[in-house]
Amino acid sequence: QDLNLLELDRFQQRQVRIHHIGIVYQHPHLGLRMRHTSSGNVAERLIMANERSFAAMRAAARASLASSEFPLDRLDDLPFRLSGGMQQRVQLAKAIALKPELLLLDEPTSGLDVSVQALVLDTLTRLQRERHITIVVVSHDLGVIRTLADRVMVMRHGHVIETGLTDQVLEDPQEAYTQQLVHAKL
Repeated sequence: QDLNLLELDRFQQRQVRIHHIGIVYQHPHLGLRMRHTSSGNVAERLIMANERSFAAMRAAARASLASSEFPLDRLDDLPFRLSGGMQQRVQLAKAIALKPELLLLDEPTSGLDVSVQALVLDTLTRLQRERHITIVVVSHDLGVIRTLADRVMVMRHGHVIETGLTDQVLEDPQEAYTQQLVHAKL
């Protein structure tokens, strides 16, 4: 569907955000209510989409949390009692609960240890493949970019300086800044 968000009124923009876009923030406290249960956080997203049946919300939250590799015996745990990696999985479950076409990720593995990063990236890769979700990821971690992105856009001071297929840009960067970035990180 071709639409210009700027031409929509506020209600229509909100409907697009709710039904078509999922967001995972770098800092989980920006995307989660820390004093609501993990399943309650996902249910909140469903309520925004006018779901009112408790049983349907519980089932959908359970399915979404399972898809994000969240341990189902922790459904009723509060996010502030969870590790950073588990908080990211709750955010991911909340973001994908309504099966969006677009998933926006802001530094999705920031602050996570390497094994948890791998689990989060594997989960995102699986979801991308299974659900045919378009993912836009912002990251300074070129390993994350290499894992998740088919195409890359390198920005500096808010300006695009290089763009192309991920392997092309990371293996043969053309711009001096991109070359510095690649050599500093790999």
